[in-house]
Amino acid sequence: MKIERIEIAPLNLIPQVALTVAYGSYPELEYVLIKLHTDSGIIGLGEASPDPAVTGETQASTIDALERLTPALIGRDPFDIEAIIREVERIAPDHPGAEAAIDMALYDLMGKQLNMPVHKLIGGKARSTVDLYPVVPMDAPPVMAAMARQFTEQGFRALKIKLGSDPEIDIERVKAITEAVGGDIVLRPDINQGWSDAETTIAAIERLAPYNIEYIEQPTAASDLDALAKVTAAVDLPIMADESCHRPADALEIVMRGAADILNIKLMKCGGIYRALQIAAIGEAAGVPCILGSMGESSIGSAAALHLMAARPSIIACELIGPLFLSGDPATGFEVDMSTGQAIIPEAPGLGVSLR
Repeated sequence: MKIERIEIAPLNLIPQVALTVAYGSYPELEYVLIKLHTDSGIIGLGEASPDPAVTGETQASTIDALERLTPALIGRDPFDIEAIIREVERIAPDHPGAEAAIDMALYDLMGKQLNMPVHKLIGGKARSTVDLYPVVPMDAPPVMAAMARQFTEQGFRALKIKLGSDPEIDIERVKAITEAVGGDIVLRPDINQGWSDAETTIAAIERLAPYNIEYIEQPTAASDLDALAKVTAAVDLPIMADESCHRPADALEIVMRGAADILNIKLMKCGGIYRALQIAAIGEAAGVPCILGSMGESSIGSAAALHLMAARPSIIACELIGPLFLSGDPATGFEVDMSTGQAIIPEAPGLGVSLR
C-alpha cells in the first residue's frame, strides 16, 4: 500500500456556544480535513485543529504546510510512520496540527489495511469505558452556573470550567457554580495562563480551598516553568501543565523540574498519536499522570484521541466532547452513551469513523 495523493480542504465547525477562554473567544472553529488516498483504494482520514494562541497555526498556514508536505508523502508506505513523522517535522517543524492530521490518517490507513481498530496497533484496549466531562466556557458567574447545572442534570459528575480573568471574578464563578450544582460535583478549573504569575496564582488557589477542586490547569504563563514549578511546590492542589507541554521534550523538562503534577496531552500540540505515546511514556516513567485534552475536534480527531485513551491506562481523564457540541461534523462513528457520559471505544477498522 502506497500513498498516491492527498486531499486538503477547510473544515469549519460551529460550537453550540462560543468557546471563551482567558486568551480569546471562538464562535467558529477553522480547521482542516485531509484524505490520504492509496493505490489499494483505502483512504485515511485526518484532521488538523489549529489554534493561533496555542500552537501558532491558523487554518491558512496549516493548509500551506500540508501542501508543502504533500511531495514527502507521495509514494510512501503508511506503515513507515517513524520515517514519515521525522520527515514531516523536518519540513514543517512548527506545524504540530498539520503533523497530527497526517499522523492520524496514517494510523487510519494502517488499521484499515490490517482490518483492526487503531487501539490494537498501539497496545490494545486497556480499558473498556471512557468517562467524558464537558467544558463550561468563561462567562459571567450566573451564566456559567446555569450551564453547569444543565450539564449535571444530564448526568455529568465532573466539569471543566474556564477561568483566568480577574481572580476575584474567577472565585465568584466557582462559588456560583458550586451553589448551582452542589458540592459533590468535581470541578476542574482551566486558567489558560490567565493568572500570569506565581504569587497571584498561589493566593487564588488558597481561596479555592472550600470548593471541590480536583486540579488546577495551566495557571501561569506557558513559557515560565519557574513560575509553574513554584506554584506546584507551594500548593496542595495538583497543578497541570497544558500550554507548557507540547512535545515530548517539553514533558521531559516538566517532570525533571517538578514543574507540574499532571501533563495534558493534546494531539494537536504534540503532533499526533505517535508523539502522544511518547509523552504518555515519559509521564508513566516519572510517575506523573496525564489527561487527554481536546481542541474541540470533530469526530475524526476525537476518535483518534479516543484510541489513544483506550490503549493507555496512565491517561486518567478525557475531554473529548467536541462532537457533542459542534455543527458541521464531517464524520460519524464517534459515539457516546449519554445515559452514562461515556465514549464508546470504536472497534471498526482504523479510526472507526466515516465521512457523511
